[in-house]
Amino acid sequence: MRSRAWYVTGALIAAVGWVGATAYTAGAWDELRDSTVTPVGQPFDGSGHDVAVLTDLPQPGREITCEAVGPGEERTSIPADSVVDVTVSSDGTRWHLIALMEDGREQMSVECRPADERSDSAIYGYAVVDDLDARDRTGSMIAWGSLVAGIAVIGLTAWRRSRPQG
Repeated sequence: MRSRAWYVTGALIAAVGWVGATAYTAGAWDELRDSTVTPVGQPFDGSGHDVAVLTDLPQPGREITCEAVGPGEERTSIPADSVVDVTVSSDGTRWHLIALMEDGREQMSVECRPADERSDSAIYGYAVVDDLDARDRTGSMIAWGSLVAGIAVIGLTAWRRSRPQG
């Protein structure tokens, strides 16, 4: 491991690992894209699943707040997910992801309303999906593992080159 080519090999291990991890992690949204969107309003069982909140009319620049209601009077704000624009086609409607709640509850419903309290013609819906974060965690492990492996190859090469041959 004295050749300078090992430096390039270490860098390639890290780079290819990160690209592969990104592609793998992007597939996490496939389950959501294949799901059925149900209009909000009725209680449903979201326990043990993630709950994605979607709208048929994206409104950039307008703050829409969504809450999980139930069981009973319990209300929980659902964090907005504006990092990725995921679209879902369901029953002829194109839905756009606006919020994502990890770990839904039994007998919950979803309510969404604009923060400015003006009229809103958008329709909101939800989709119950399995753990979307599991694939994200695995992708992160692949990315960080490849980075550590690449750094280890570069470090070992530098250490071997610094020692006298003999």
